Amino acid sequence: MHIAFETLGGSPERPNEDWIAASPTAVIVLDGVTAPLVAEPGCHHTVTWFTQNLGGRLLMLLNENKDMATALGDAIDQVADLHRDTCNLATPGVPAAAVAMLRTNGDVLDYLVLADTAIVVDGANGLCVICDTRVEQAAPEATARTREEAIGTPEHRAAVAQMSVEQLRWRNVPGGYWVAAADRKAADNAYTGKIAVSDVQRIAIFTDGASRAVDTFGEMDWKTCLDYLQEHGPRGLIRHVRQIEADDPEGKKWPRFKKSDDATVAVIQM
Repeated sequence: MHIAFETLGGSPERPNEDWIAASPTAVIVLDGVTAPLVAEPGCHHTVTWFTQNLGGRLLMLLNENKDMATALGDAIDQVADLHRDTCNLATPGVPAAAVAMLRTNGDVLDYLVLADTAIVVDGANGLCVICDTRVEQAAPEATARTREEAIGTPEHRAAVAQMSVEQLRWRNVPGGYWVAAADRKAADNAYTGKIAVSDVQRIAIFTDGASRAVDTFGEMDWKTCLDYLQEHGPRGLIRHVRQIEADDPEGKKWPRFKKSDDATVAVIQM
């Protein structure tokens, strides 16, 4: 498979917490979860430290031909072992990430999606969007309040902080939403599956900072987005998203948590 990708931070003042890497047979995209504002975070490591360590181990484990959920669970355990003795991993606010992975395995394509990433497949059976929207059901009232205030105002910052705290209560618990953090049970709650390689024409993987063109701004549908990627490439799509954000800096037209988020796109041609 041929892979092209791009990743860009949402702000020059903050590190890019997304992470992406590929091998000849696999692609891994991580979307680091911005650390919530809690009194006792429990861990002094950064989100970028977590995504870099988790991603590197995932790439090695996928090359060992482990099934996707087992590979993710083992990688979570291995990273947890790196700071189990120095950090309180039972604290909900430990570093975490959303995950999207693809791997060719003979004539089959394995996939895994966990939290707010998306894999879009265009093939013989039409368009298929594989995404995990469970986080959107956590703290809906607090989430709605963030959309009532202008981005950059003290009121918006306070609403986002409150939303993150309330969502945290539903993180990695039954009936809530799951992210890769310090508990391998998250891997068992990921969405996984297989697609015949012969049924696939093109695939794209998005973090939510890049999929905004479709699911936040409604500026294009998924097929149009794939066509745009085919013509302009991942960098072109991210530039397009950034221009839309720049035209609405306060979120009056498109209410959202951040003016710009870290954005990553991978395009895979079979």
